[in-house]
Amino acid sequence: MEEDDVTIREQNFHSQVREYIICFLLFAVLYIVSYCIITRYKRKSDDHEDEDAVVNRISLYLCTFTLAVSGGAVFLLPFSIISNEILLSFPRNYYIQWLNGSLIHGLWNLVSLFSNLCLFVLMPFAYFFLESEGFAGSKKCHILTNPFNKAIGCKRFNTAASAPLI
Repeated sequence: MEEDDVTIREQNFHSQVREYIICFLLFAVLYIVSYCIITRYKRKSDDHEDEDAVVNRISLYLCTFTLAVSGGAVFLLPFSIISNEILLSFPRNYYIQWLNGSLIHGLWNLVSLFSNLCLFVLMPFAYFFLESEGFAGSKKCHILTNPFNKAIGCKRFNTAASAPLI
């Protein structure tokens, strides 16, 4: 009885570790692809001060994370369908035993969690963090001394917030 209990716990442990490793590898690939896409289309910056470089780097990493999560959300449905068809075609194949329902369910949970985190926390933070530094090349000032930058930022945010979701 005790040996069976140990082997069941070991199997559960190994399946959880396998799922975590697969999720990490999938996200790492998506993150690298997203980073390449964003740096390819990102506007080349001139010589910035150290503070501007830090702000741009933090915003770049947050946007890359968000694009990776979005890519995961886009590719999750085809991945689910293909994995289901593979499992139905080869039910007893040893080499695809990692592709199970628990992995797909875990991926769905992670994508929904991180997409909500990106949508409601990370992207607004990245936007307002970038806006707090002002436009590129402008000298640093307080909110009351240069209202033009803040008015443009508020107009951008209002336009983005009032856009219809189609």
